[in-house]
Amino acid sequence: MRIAIGGIAHETNTFATGKTTIDDFTRSGGHPGLMSGEQLLDTLRGVKVPTGGYIEVLEQAGIEMAPLIWTFAQPSGIVEQAAYERLIHLLLAELADAGPVDGVLLDLHGAMVTEELQDAEGDIISRVRRAVGPGVPIVSTLDLHANITAAMAAEATALIGYDTYPHVDCAQRGAEAARLLIDTVEGRVRPATGFSQVNMLIGPPKQCTLISPMQDVFALVHEIESRPGVLSVTFAGGFPFSDVRDAGAAVVVNSDGDARLAQQAADEVARFVWERREQFRLALTPPEQAIREAMASGEGPVILADGSDNPGGGAPCDGTVMLKALLDLGAPRSTVAIIADPEAVAEAVAAGVGADTTLQVGGKTDDRHGEPLELRGHVRLISDGRYRNRGPMMTGLPVDMGRAVVFIVGEVEIVLTQRRIQPFDMQALRSLAIEPTERLIIGLKSAVHFRADYGPIAKAIYDLDTPGVHSPDVRLYPYRRLRRPIWPLEEDAPSGVDGEP
Repeated sequence: MRIAIGGIAHETNTFATGKTTIDDFTRSGGHPGLMSGEQLLDTLRGVKVPTGGYIEVLEQAGIEMAPLIWTFAQPSGIVEQAAYERLIHLLLAELADAGPVDGVLLDLHGAMVTEELQDAEGDIISRVRRAVGPGVPIVSTLDLHANITAAMAAEATALIGYDTYPHVDCAQRGAEAARLLIDTVEGRVRPATGFSQVNMLIGPPKQCTLISPMQDVFALVHEIESRPGVLSVTFAGGFPFSDVRDAGAAVVVNSDGDARLAQQAADEVARFVWERREQFRLALTPPEQAIREAMASGEGPVILADGSDNPGGGAPCDGTVMLKALLDLGAPRSTVAIIADPEAVAEAVAAGVGADTTLQVGGKTDDRHGEPLELRGHVRLISDGRYRNRGPMMTGLPVDMGRAVVFIVGEVEIVLTQRRIQPFDMQALRSLAIEPTERLIIGLKSAVHFRADYGPIAKAIYDLDTPGVHSPDVRLYPYRRLRRPIWPLEEDAPSGVDGEP
């Protein structure tokens, strides 16, 4: 048996400034860039990403792998069509060179948008399907924030989405996908698919699976997976920052040869989510209120989640609203991670460690995340910005922030970097000699992923009400291509479940 493995992953924020280029995929914003062949296998073997799970299961089973390409670009704006076409050409060329294969595993995100395609993953799966023919099974893993379409569900043999947000089960879902593919190739199962969209947009904090209502949704998902004839159940909360027709929540169920069973189960989950839609409403806290409450308690670390400027969702990561509030209130023992500002980094490096200097910090990408701040401070540390994740999410994955600087203003430590990265792993701070457990307040450019590593040490967590292109309040966006009506943009929107329009 020979199995092809590969992936092209991007989470596209269509409201973000600028386009995503081929360079963004090759240098990949601090993560491993475009890889193929043995480099792909050697780099991702043992890493907690879906392809790491593929590799583990296939190697344990003694199955020959045909590595194609694997690339991931940091979430950002619409993907240039030329970049997408180059990547899909490389993937298909490697597939052609691999010769006949018995199955294909695709490591995709599910929310990529190009200049010409609202559903890039549907296009990838479709083109791979045409290349291998109708008889070769294709199983794809998807992020929990995938905007799953009918085309994706129809063209793939099976779709396997993450069960967790923070995404700590990436490798497990990859392993599940690989086992399902092997069983399909060997004739033990015949996957049939049920697909149901839920007519809802859900802000990221409410997609967190550590708390209700998502915790309750996945309790149902796992109960259904235990039923006879059901192979897997995927619930995707969707990525509301992609202005495409099919943005939003969806369910995919894979059954063993029973399409009716799969559809009934998909509708059951969709209906369960819709009936609890009021529980998905957001409660955000103004940064000044959160900071005052943290200072009054005196117990840390208190985490301020600036999800609106989360680079993990396409934001520029140079917003200053949270930082300005910390400085204005004189917050003690505080850290802001991170502000991606190559100009400020260069000036701090030129000044040198130990220097007192004035920097223009942040607010340089656009006017939607706060203004640049002129700050007089102290350069405490300069680093190469490299570390490897040690927390439970994407464990072992190498990260490169570019040159990184710790710049001190009052009692606020500001982590300045050349590159945008989401600092969900505490190694982002520890690699810079900042011990999170010793801080009162830690402001993170992250929506939910930080909870995997920081959650156990946090005394309190606040989801901040700040401006930005990744604001959790989905009612703020000027959607043009999204299907309407949809909840909560329209309170009286129909569910779309069980054939309801």
